[in-house]
Amino acid sequence: MGRLAEWRRIARAHPAVVDALLAAVLFVAGLLPVNPPGAPLSLAAVLLAAIGSGALAVRRRHPLPVLALTTVSVVLAQLAGVARGPMVLTVAIAAYTVATRADRRTAAVAGLVGAVAVGAAAIATLGVVGPDPAVVVLLLWFGVAVAVGDAVRSRRAYVAVREEGARRAERTLRPEETGAPTEPAPSLNRLDALVEGFSTGQPVRWTVAGQPRPLPTEVDVAAYRIIQESLTNAHRHAPGAAVAVRLRYDPEGVAIEVRDRGAEASPSPGPSAGLGLLGMRERAEAVGGTFTAGPRPDGGWAVRAELPAAEEQAE
Repeated sequence: MGRLAEWRRIARAHPAVVDALLAAVLFVAGLLPVNPPGAPLSLAAVLLAAIGSGALAVRRRHPLPVLALTTVSVVLAQLAGVARGPMVLTVAIAAYTVATRADRRTAAVAGLVGAVAVGAAAIATLGVVGPDPAVVVLLLWFGVAVAVGDAVRSRRAYVAVREEGARRAERTLRPEETGAPTEPAPSLNRLDALVEGFSTGQPVRWTVAGQPRPLPTEVDVAAYRIIQESLTNAHRHAPGAAVAVRLRYDPEGVAIEVRDRGAEASPSPGPSAGLGLLGMRERAEAVGGTFTAGPRPDGGWAVRAELPAAEEQAE
């Protein structure tokens, strides 16, 4: 148990190294013959195995592109008759990664597209008319990969919420302590936990575009607080309405959009709503950004903020 815990600690501390090792192992496994056992190794097989497995080295940073690349490489290998070893595992792992880092709908759609593409190529290669048992098992593997990934994402969010609640409770059971706060600092790294907390009584979807990267502390905190206040306002003034959170990273900074569909009988905005908008505007402008908020033409409310944070400013 001690050695297993040590391996887990190393894996968490060096995820890039773990992914590189995984890519290397699957590349070697993808060169193993399957049927017939003595089939010669072709250059096409080597190249496609290298592309599919090599993409997994950056699966955490680019989950959707990696899923697309692994799917294409496996489909081409199947159609060309050079698929060897467990190449299809690269697609299943990529689908699992998407499910751990994207919202449920995105993961389901992406996993379904990958499964259909690989399944169709398998049917064409095998020359079967109906659903072959091997193809059915193949499709089930994709479903399991996405389901497990979604469970891991939900578990992480649940643990983060529980830990935050425990810290807050501990800080309130000890009112005599006036030292530094023990609550985790607001950060976009905890965005999944924040969204999960608001998703209990209100459907909230969130997407991240671009390549996430560390931001200057003041920008990171401002972005988190703007999203938090936007979700609070949506929960207060449009209870039950669907909310979409979009976060986009680009070389110049980060852009935020939070919008809801509105409620048929939403409460009238009180003074707190105006103060919340004022606070979000002040946070954005304090870091040199811009902020806009207002009703949407098709109903509901939208909040948008753009916060500058050039890549070289990251801490």
